[in-house]
Amino acid sequence: MSSSDLKSSILAAYRRLLRPLVRILIRNNVSFAEFSEVAKNVYVEVAEGDFQAADNNTKQDRIAILTGLTRNEVQRLVEQRGRSRVDTESNLDRITGFLGGWHTDPYFTGPYGLPLDVPFDGVDDRTFAELVRRYAGGMHPGAMLSELLRIGVVRETDGGRIKVLTRTYLPQSDTPDSLDRLGRAVGLFVETIDFNRDETDPDKRLLERTVVADNGIRVSDLPELQAYVRERGQFLLEEIDDWLSKLEPIPSDCNEEIIQTGIGVYHYIESSDTNSRT
Repeated sequence: MSSSDLKSSILAAYRRLLRPLVRILIRNNVSFAEFSEVAKNVYVEVAEGDFQAADNNTKQDRIAILTGLTRNEVQRLVEQRGRSRVDTESNLDRITGFLGGWHTDPYFTGPYGLPLDVPFDGVDDRTFAELVRRYAGGMHPGAMLSELLRIGVVRETDGGRIKVLTRTYLPQSDTPDSLDRLGRAVGLFVETIDFNRDETDPDKRLLERTVVADNGIRVSDLPELQAYVRERGQFLLEEIDDWLSKLEPIPSDCNEEIIQTGIGVYHYIESSDTNSRT
């Protein structure tokens, strides 16, 4: 395949990738100019971090060549980095880790591995406050409880204990947590596919598989499929989470490289415009 054909294929793939992302931007009143500024920043960051030569004396010239931006534009973006970036606080990691800890920590689970109902605090360490200390460090237990009650993942029992209702946190649409989850999930999925494209050893490639209904399914069959996928997918993920939780804790003085890793499962339904446009 020639370089021009490869570029055309890349742009066609990105056109398809961007369509649902642009839909979210438009729904939230994000203009093309605002998106373009973010894209320029990412181009500069990636060129600077991943494609730099050993000689740093001409760093901005090289970034300009790699990105197609002018040198003045590169300099402006580099200089304003950190001043104009606005990070919206997200509780995604904190809540996800907290729920995972409650469901896997032997001290907070019963004989059959079910999470215990716990008091808010008390003389015993088996309390909600202790859970927060272990798995949501830095957050006040009262604030954590209020947030979990608000999003509906716990409830208070008649006996005054706190009962966890789910192991999975799915934020509501277009909240900071939901958008954080979107960015991470899409980004990590693309990273996985890109890694597998470059890795020549099949044994070193990461698991990335898709099951497709070759001829589609009837709309009336969709609820049954959704229920089946939700049940089996949740079981698989919880089984893997349990396996991970049984690994030996990493000591603070560990000299071995530490990597961040995980597994994601998703069920897709193609939108009506997916196949009708190029």
